Amino acid sequence: MKKIILSLVTILLIFSCRKEDSETYDGPNLNDLFGEFSITQDITVSSNTVNFPVDNKVYFSGELSKNTTWVIDLKGQTTGANRKISGTDRIISIDNATWDGGANTFPGFGLETVFVEISFPSEDNSVILYDTLQVTGSKIDDGILITSFENGVGTKWSNFNQTTVAGGITCGDGNAAKGNCYYGFNGTVGWDWAIGSVMIQDDNNDFGLPASASNLYFNMAFKPIENIGNENTFIQFWFDEDENGDGIFDPATEDRFIYEYWYQDTGWSLISYKYADIQFDVDGNQVATNGNGLPEPGKLFSINVFYLANKANGNAKAYIDHLIFTTNKPYTP
Repeated sequence: MKKIILSLVTILLIFSCRKEDSETYDGPNLNDLFGEFSITQDITVSSNTVNFPVDNKVYFSGELSKNTTWVIDLKGQTTGANRKISGTDRIISIDNATWDGGANTFPGFGLETVFVEISFPSEDNSVILYDTLQVTGSKIDDGILITSFENGVGTKWSNFNQTTVAGGITCGDGNAAKGNCYYGFNGTVGWDWAIGSVMIQDDNNDFGLPASASNLYFNMAFKPIENIGNENTFIQFWFDEDENGDGIFDPATEDRFIYEYWYQDTGWSLISYKYADIQFDVDGNQVATNGNGLPEPGKLFSINVFYLANKANGNAKAYIDHLIFTTNKPYTP
């Protein structure tokens, strides 16, 4: 009798352990691994026409038979702008498939038709879905825009071009990083690296920037086209601050911070860095200036953008666009 009781207790313990193991099993769902893939609820978009300043966003919704990778690929017909949204959840919804009008990188989307492609790369021979959206209002930037060159040259701007260089604003040719206009440089300078520059100053001597530099980022789009390479092309920024507030920048007594960005890509690149960091060189040493040496964005008087390229390499060509300050993080187109 004792043996029977012990045997029953042992069996109960075994089944009890198996039940507990089943409840705490952390492995993949068998349906996700081996189940047949299908779209159980059509994937649709909340609206095929979107005015982002009014609507803020659009989203996709639908349901799949299992958890698997899905990719929503958005591409602007005119700009070529691109945004990819991806996930692995079985249910596609406003929580994981929302588009705010932004791109993954430059160029940004404009007022245009956007082609939509939805794919399931982990599922062999799966269907690819297609749709289109119409953007009637572009996304509003979260930041303080200095210029996107859409309104022409400011009354207090100045520029420099070598005698063999054409430099200025171009609009409407489809090459802008965002919007319709950009600033370009194009020419051959066989005697100097300096190609050209544009000095940007606010009409009222006030860019409207905060006093603190600690969480402020400066951003600009840059696209080298000719005379390219890691040691051939770079952009140099001069940030001049009017420390005494007299409406004039004096390089003998006030701060001029200089920052260089060397070529990285032939497409549109985002140059972005903390304004607080312009007081340090590449080795982390404090740079020498003629003022108090502290970046103070609220006192920023002008931004001078220089384009330089290797004089031995023939014609130099590059575009710049969309100068904007953002807080807490770099700009996203």
